[in-house]
Amino acid sequence: MSQYCPPPVLVKTWLMLIDLRSSDEARAHGKRMIDVNFGSVDLAIIYLEQSHSDNTLVKVGM
Repeated sequence: MSQYCPPPVLVKTWLMLIDLRSSDEARAHGKRMIDVNFGSVDLAIIYLEQSHSDNTLVKVGM
């Protein structure tokens, strides 16, 4: 069974929702999606950094 990894552009959008002066609902949604898919904002950022390298295997999961 393969692990779903959201597209980097979607992860960037979630992080922007958390970081910008979004509505509380939008900010909560971004945080929830990051938590569900990565467990933390730090791991989502690492995923984005690694997604730029074609030679890096990125494993996401808990």
